[in-house]
Amino acid sequence: MSLSSSRLAASDLTLAYDKKTVVEQLSVAIPDGEFTVIIGPNACGKSTLLKALSRVIKPVAGQVILDGQAIHQLPAKEVARQLGLLPQNSHTPAGITVADLVGRGRYPHQSLFGGWRTEDSQAVAEAMAATNIEHLADCPVEQLSGGQRQRVWIAMVLAQQTPLLLLDEPTTWLDITHQIELMELLRELNQRHGRTLVVVLHELNQACRYASHLIAMRAGEIIAEGKPSEIITAELIEQVYGLKAVIIPDPIAGTPMIVPIGR
Repeated sequence: MSLSSSRLAASDLTLAYDKKTVVEQLSVAIPDGEFTVIIGPNACGKSTLLKALSRVIKPVAGQVILDGQAIHQLPAKEVARQLGLLPQNSHTPAGITVADLVGRGRYPHQSLFGGWRTEDSQAVAEAMAATNIEHLADCPVEQLSGGQRQRVWIAMVLAQQTPLLLLDEPTTWLDITHQIELMELLRELNQRHGRTLVVVLHELNQACRYASHLIAMRAGEIIAEGKPSEIITAELIEQVYGLKAVIIPDPIAGTPMIVPIGR
């Protein structure tokens, strides 16, 4: 996909922290309407790229394009109406309840004097139902378990109702049941509701099962991208992770399943 034909793209990005370059001259187009998952080893630049795509960090060089315009030139509220972000670490305000935190996802859609609307309540209710946290509505977020808090933050992003959703390791803190429930929810948002998703994951077999488009990174570079069935090979896994593995069909989904050989 060309950069000009995608709603969200990056052109010749150089990204750095404290003068240490993490990504250099990287270009990528996020396919519209797809469930894109970014994979790669620790410190390869996955989360840094996601932060740049969501305007959390500003590139040293190059630019991120949203709907044909440089994202840093757009008003913050306009970006928030088009793009929702779940970062890796979210700070919970002291004393806030679950319902109030999820409700903050409606901020981009509210005018200065408009107040709370019926559609805001409906969006919050739908997001809480989708993440199975309705029974926690009046609980202080800080009293919840790590997995419960993660679902509250995900609900807040869903309540934002943006066509683009970016999530950085959203299955962190979730047990295997809630991991699968979340991945099924994200696939439904993509397939039934047309949301474009960009998700950073460490769980390779979940990435292969649920993604329609994979981006494999190593050392700040994109090594391969495409459908999991087209790019996942034993050679790619060794190149990206330095891990010997065999690739077999997932017995449930038929997608590539990575089985490490070990030492």
